[in-house]
Amino acid sequence: MSVAEQKIDSNNNFEIHNSPDLNINNNETKINSQINFNYILIFSIFVVVIIAIIEILINCLGNNDDKNGFNNSIIAYYLIEEGDSDTLLFHSSYLKFIDNIKINDIERNIGSTVNFIPGKNKVEITFKNKLSSLEDLFLNCFSLNEINLFNLSSNEVTSTANMFRGCKNLENIMFDNFETNKINNISYMFSGCSKLTSIDLNAFKYDKIIDIQGLFDGCSGLRKINFGNFNTINVINMSKLFSGCNSLTEINFPSDTFFETREVIDMSYMFYNCINLESLNLNNFDTHNVIHMNNMFDNCKKIENLNLNSFETSSVEDMYFMFSGCKKLESLSLSFFTIKTKDMFGMFKDCENLKYLDISSFDTTSVEDMGEMFGHCTSLINIELSNFNVINVESMLGMFEKCENLISLNINYFYTQNLKEASYFVSNCKKLEQIDLFQFYTDKLVQYDNMFENLPSNTRFICKKEVFKIQSYNEKCD
Repeated sequence: MSVAEQKIDSNNNFEIHNSPDLNINNNETKINSQINFNYILIFSIFVVVIIAIIEILINCLGNNDDKNGFNNSIIAYYLIEEGDSDTLLFHSSYLKFIDNIKINDIERNIGSTVNFIPGKNKVEITFKNKLSSLEDLFLNCFSLNEINLFNLSSNEVTSTANMFRGCKNLENIMFDNFETNKINNISYMFSGCSKLTSIDLNAFKYDKIIDIQGLFDGCSGLRKINFGNFNTINVINMSKLFSGCNSLTEINFPSDTFFETREVIDMSYMFYNCINLESLNLNNFDTHNVIHMNNMFDNCKKIENLNLNSFETSSVEDMYFMFSGCKKLESLSLSFFTIKTKDMFGMFKDCENLKYLDISSFDTTSVEDMGEMFGHCTSLINIELSNFNVINVESMLGMFEKCENLISLNINYFYTQNLKEASYFVSNCKKLEQIDLFQFYTDKLVQYDNMFENLPSNTRFICKKEVFKIQSYNEKCD
């Protein structure tokens, strides 16, 4: 039997009438749809319940800190002097995250600045939720004197950059229970903490860290750093790491298992102005990826020896002022250095006691600036530069200025067709007996004042007038 009956009326209109069978099927479909809907509803409720249970479990796990005595707070002490006005407690950007503040155990209205009584004031800062970043938290809080991070939930924190930067009166930091598993950036964390005398990083786990630039920059009172198991395996930036650590006399790096440098690309200013640093053991340094070494040892006045045999420099592009101001350095062997840098300005400037320098491996084909490269190296008697290719050099400004003990300078292979600046080239080399300028072309030279100022009257110039065309000097050509 068909499920529908067809009929043509008197007007030839086509009609379809449901049969009894079709009605039965429709009823069954409605019943099945209702059952399916009920199943879907029950399943949806089940999923919602499961999600709610999971959230409860997560919250319970997340609240383990509370069960262990954590209340997501920081206890800090601020040292206030008579007449101090408003004191910065923390960076104002953190106001929205703070639940309450107690000052000397009395709850106060929340604000980033406050008037204290003179002396040492206790401040307890409680946060509403876990923080994902502590960046800039106490930036330039000049009165901060002591801080305890024991109760701070830090397991979600990814950055502590600038956390204590500029806290010039901070003397003590307690890192007990401070979790660092997710942190990847600690750049300038302690920068400018000039009253810190020691830092213990033994509890820190920094295997995800990539940036430690300026970590101890300007910590002028720092005498001891305990690296412990401080892991730098993924670090790419060590620029200014110890810059301005005036009180450090030595740095004991942990084994290469932890203090790794193989991924580092920037070591510029790394030990800059460490004026009391007497020795450095860098035997474990892997520098094959380093691009920037400018000012690396600049103004390390007391270092007498540097063993850089482990250095691989084929990627380095910047070496200007690298050893400048190493006043006690007497000998330096860089015969293993591979050079592709364009800038060597002031590389050995002010190395006053440097008597022996081996740079025989230097390929200087790409170098454009040699200004003041050996300026004020007052103890150098002789320097071997026969391997130097200066065809692309544009500046030799003060290159040998005030090399007072330099006796002879053989640079007859200096083919200077692109040289533009040579003022004070060998000025004040008071013992110079002979200088060979056989290929010293001056066609493009525009700055040459005082090139040979204060040389002995009997200094011999070996040059060709058709090459060395500076009229005021070429009469000296032998």
